[in-house]
Amino acid sequence: MATMVAYTALELTEAQKRALCAGVERGASEAFEIDISITELMLMPTIPPECHGPSVTGQITYFVYTAPNKTDEQKRRLVKNLYDATVAVTGPLGKNKVVVIIKEHTNNNVGVDGVLKSDM
Repeated sequence: MATMVAYTALELTEAQKRALCAGVERGASEAFEIDISITELMLMPTIPPECHGPSVTGQITYFVYTAPNKTDEQKRRLVKNLYDATVAVTGPLGKNKVVVIIKEHTNNNVGVDGVLKSDM
């Protein structure tokens, strides 16, 4: 499972949003070698200029929540795949503008439909 949330100050069209979500979900699925049906990206509304500092302009930050024990190689592929999926949609963004933060969690720290995954 890979649940991802992205925050950005980038202005994206509806077509770009759809392409970004599809590319990022595919990238996570391939990197972690998991079925794409258990990957999801929630692209948050664009952060308005009055709500961020200048360093955030043109940036996107991905928070990736996933089960533990991913190898460093899988994490490297994830970071590269998310970067590639992003710039395929947006074009080059500049240095330090695509950030990926990975948070691993055990099944007793995740609930789905009212039930802890460890109890499923």
